Amino acid sequence: MSGTKADGRPEAGTWRLFVAAAALIAALAAVLALSRAISPGREAGGVSPGPAGVGSVEGAMDSEWKKVERFISEQKLEEAAHLAGSLREEAVKKGDEVEWTKALVMEVQLRTALHGYEMAVRFLKEQPWPQGKLHRDVLQLFYAQSLVTYYQAYSWEINRREKVESKGAVDLKAWTREDLFAEAQRAYLEVFDDREELGRREVGSLPDYLQPNDYPDEVRGTLRDAVSYLYVELLADTSFWTPAETNEVYTLDLLQLLGKEEGRWRGRGSEVEALSDPKAHPLEKLCAVLGDLERWHRSRGEREAQLEARLERIRRLHDSFSNDADRDLLRAHLDKTLAGFGNVPWWAVGKALQAQYIEEEKAPDNLVRARACALEGQERYPESVGGKRCLHVVKSIEAPNYELASMSSDGPQRRSIQVAHKNLDGLHFRAYRLDLRRIVGEAKDYNLLPSWDSVKKILDSKSPAAEWRVDLPATPDFKEHRTFVTPPMKTPGLYVVAASAKADLKREGNRVEALTFMVTDLVLLTRETGKGGVEATVLDGSSGSPVKGAEVALYRYDWQKGHQRVKTRSTKSDGVADFPRGAKEGRNYFMMAVKGEQTAFDPSYLFFYEAPTPKETTSSLIYTDRSIYRPGQKICWKLLAYRGSADRTRYNLLPSTPVTVSLYDLNNQRIAEAAVFTNAFGTASGEFVIPGGRPLGGWSLRSSLGGRAGVQVEEYKRPTFEAKLLDPKAPMRLNRPATLAGQATYYFGLPVVNGKVTWKVTREPVYPWWWWYWYGRGGVSSQVVATGVSSLGEDGTFALTFTPRADERDASRSREITYRYAVAADVTDEGGETRTAERSYRLGFVSVEASLEMPAGFFWQGEEMAVTVRRTDLSGSPREGKGQWRLVALAQPERALLPSEQ
Repeated sequence: MSGTKADGRPEAGTWRLFVAAAALIAALAAVLALSRAISPGREAGGVSPGPAGVGSVEGAMDSEWKKVERFISEQKLEEAAHLAGSLREEAVKKGDEVEWTKALVMEVQLRTALHGYEMAVRFLKEQPWPQGKLHRDVLQLFYAQSLVTYYQAYSWEINRREKVESKGAVDLKAWTREDLFAEAQRAYLEVFDDREELGRREVGSLPDYLQPNDYPDEVRGTLRDAVSYLYVELLADTSFWTPAETNEVYTLDLLQLLGKEEGRWRGRGSEVEALSDPKAHPLEKLCAVLGDLERWHRSRGEREAQLEARLERIRRLHDSFSNDADRDLLRAHLDKTLAGFGNVPWWAVGKALQAQYIEEEKAPDNLVRARACALEGQERYPESVGGKRCLHVVKSIEAPNYELASMSSDGPQRRSIQVAHKNLDGLHFRAYRLDLRRIVGEAKDYNLLPSWDSVKKILDSKSPAAEWRVDLPATPDFKEHRTFVTPPMKTPGLYVVAASAKADLKREGNRVEALTFMVTDLVLLTRETGKGGVEATVLDGSSGSPVKGAEVALYRYDWQKGHQRVKTRSTKSDGVADFPRGAKEGRNYFMMAVKGEQTAFDPSYLFFYEAPTPKETTSSLIYTDRSIYRPGQKICWKLLAYRGSADRTRYNLLPSTPVTVSLYDLNNQRIAEAAVFTNAFGTASGEFVIPGGRPLGGWSLRSSLGGRAGVQVEEYKRPTFEAKLLDPKAPMRLNRPATLAGQATYYFGLPVVNGKVTWKVTREPVYPWWWWYWYGRGGVSSQVVATGVSSLGEDGTFALTFTPRADERDASRSREITYRYAVAADVTDEGGETRTAERSYRLGFVSVEASLEMPAGFFWQGEEMAVTVRRTDLSGSPREGKGQWRLVALAQPERALLPSEQ
């Protein structure tokens, strides 16, 4: 094996279809830049439809194949495709199925490069195929992976397609994601049906199409292994899963997936029969394929291959089941599985996987146990693939590591540096004092402080101003701990602080971390004044009192000529120095404050801007009698003219003022205009008739004084009734049947009694804001959970019933998890008119929630205080009931703590 993946799977252990010379890869990549379409294969067992070599041109390969390769290298793809087609036709006449298959695959690849996926795949399906099972299986694998790669390249557009039923020729442009997935599964299933024959052939028996992986032959050495694991890779691709399949993995029986009832599958017969069942979950099919492979290897006494099939099942299920209880079950199953395979070397691969899963736990001793687990595998089979993987896990856990972080500036003798460390007994520190003014003056970079290249020169040439060692506490749990370090420097100034596990701080065979740190008692604060200028405040860091007489210098960033000092101000008794706006130049600035030996530095990009001066403007307000019109109707409008400026609170009306009002259509074409004078109150009015034959949509009225009003011009039929969903009579609960009522009523008051109601319910999880940090995103896509048809009653009411399902085990993680159920009901009366009623309901593991409201956000001492508590259901509807409250006074510190003290 060449390596291992992070999840314990050996790396480079894949099978890859390839159908053209290596030169074709570079040529097509240069012409089309379709890197995914022509990659040599997917990592975990993928088959690439892209060209990756026809194998050697020696032996059976004649000079015509050399011409194809030459055309490809010269980017003459049309000539290459034509020649490949001639070779295919000749092979068909001769009945040479080897050349037939090779030429057909090559021609499809070239057609893909020239004309696109759709035509190439259609061509592949329309052409006659060889009759030999092995050759047909190669083409089926190639066809299936072509569909997968096509989806990966155009997934954004494909996901927007709507389902269209068609029995005509293959047309990928009309296929949805579900169609592509189903067709790829069908192709794999046809190959899978030949697994007995494939089991008698080694992986290397198809050198022109399948590049053998570097798994040991006793683990994945047959074509049956290759096809099975490629099939599993397709089924495990969650980008093809529906929202229901993604969100409702928890409804699957994990024990059954692990093989508790081996050979049977939910009453549908054998596991393998599930592969042709469109209602079976991809994980069910995945386990069926692996279960079949595991039983086959067990019948042949191939224990390492049998174990690998079981380990792959556990890996795939572990990827999909994220609940803590499910993960515990999978870890227990892995432990039980490994107990029966301790006498084969592949057992160590399982121990590496087991160690990885222990590493993912949140227990305090998880790394200790993971290391012990990996050590067991390494010590039993040290030279095996799994033994080396276990050794990697052990070394990763034992590896020493540290990271530095510090305050940008702090007072002397403060614990200003933080060390995050593990597996280290101590660090050696050196501090080098720098001249900040000199560095800023010589810098010709927007990064004012020394870069790593400059730091290396400092370490090699300067003598340290301070040198010390810090003993770090032991980390027997192998986890990262934090230790705070107090630098010994008392002299104010800018320092480069370097740390190393070795005392000499040499970088060869060592790791040196460094940071810049300012020792100072000054604090420099900057802010924009709101008038285009900048204000600097200088404070004493130890007391917080303002510093008078500090010199504050304003520098202009200039990486070409060097940063220039442009202004200097002294702070007043309040510690403030003002820098009013100067000439408008669009430059960035930074500041430095000096008081005696103390220096403060703020590299923030400050910007002086010109505050706009409000100008007096003339404009108008336009409003219409309604917002939607039909062609032929009148738009009645009114206008109010005024004059004033934004900095005033009063505007002046404009009486007896001429103004022109124009009507514009959707294409910004002027349709009509009217010239009017405002009356003594500054208003004017008029009307426009909307002509027919114009585009519908957003039209507008515009005034010559300024101002506009938008209207909609639509052809519409006035509705005769309305439909609405009513408040539920009983509180809705997760995993309990919920019945919702609705009502349809004519606008003249009578109920709608004849018609039907078609309804749909969709669900979307709503996780608390902190959920992503701990548990990842998970399945959050919206999915349809229920549909149905209801009838209207004599009073115009209708009802719909569904069960809002959710995994109640999530409540153990947080009771803040909720689910939004959106209900849409389309009511159609006997005349064919349809009205839609929509409503959302939020359900969770609790039925009510409370919120606190404090209008001011604070209270005055000695005055009566009030807090409003609102009790609602999760949809926001008020719910009466009892509650408890408690008021707690927080203990205040004697003084405000500095950042380094917290």
